[in-house]
Amino acid sequence: MKKYLLNLCALFLISSQSVTAASYLATYSLKVSNPAAYMEAMDDLMSSEWGKSFPAVVAVHAYAFNGYDDATHSVVLNYADTESLGKGTESFTDPTFLNFLARTSDVAEEVEQSLHMKLISGGSEDPDKNGTYTIYRMQVENPAKYAKAYSKIIEAQEEAGNIVGSYGLRQHVGGSVNYYTHYAYTSAGSMEEAMKSSEALYSSESFAKFSKEVSGNRKTMNISILSNVKTYNAN
Repeated sequence: MKKYLLNLCALFLISSQSVTAASYLATYSLKVSNPAAYMEAMDDLMSSEWGKSFPAVVAVHAYAFNGYDDATHSVVLNYADTESLGKGTESFTDPTFLNFLARTSDVAEEVEQSLHMKLISGGSEDPDKNGTYTIYRMQVENPAKYAKAYSKIIEAQEEAGNIVGSYGLRQHVGGSVNYYTHYAYTSAGSMEEAMKSSEALYSSESFAKFSKEVSGNRKTMNISILSNVKTYNAN
């Protein structure tokens, strides 16, 4: 119960960033043997009436660097609210979606599925600034305390002009939590921009202070880098 209350507190800590209660990301990690065939099937699915009416932004990402599991790709469903999450999940029994699963069964193997609550979100949603994502998966003991520290370093990095695209802090609420409880991310327009941003982050005074503040509360489990392949229903 104590940990649950701390998780709730983390939702309301930050007023300067966009703290979004009850909005979710469903992530499906896949091992894809034929990316071209998978994306052709995805294009057909998302151009169907089912896809056009699906209540979430759908993004397909390819892992440039993983090391977490065998996944090569990740499909992320961005739900604006709980109602959309419910409608989207219920639609997975529709024949159109089931046909998509059957069509891709020989080229895509599901590795992991998880549901995350958005705790903190911000930055630019410009597609040109969100081509590469750096994901920091971690175990967090005190979510409220970590969210406060995260807010401070994000503010410092924004003031330094070091955040190119979007950023966020997410809490794992569905799927196994044995490996990680939270993840944070930043995005940039390209791999080069992402690496330059990381270099500036790690060498900054604000990162040194942040690392000291979260020591003992956060354990980084994995850092993955993904590139965006295609996004659907963004408008």
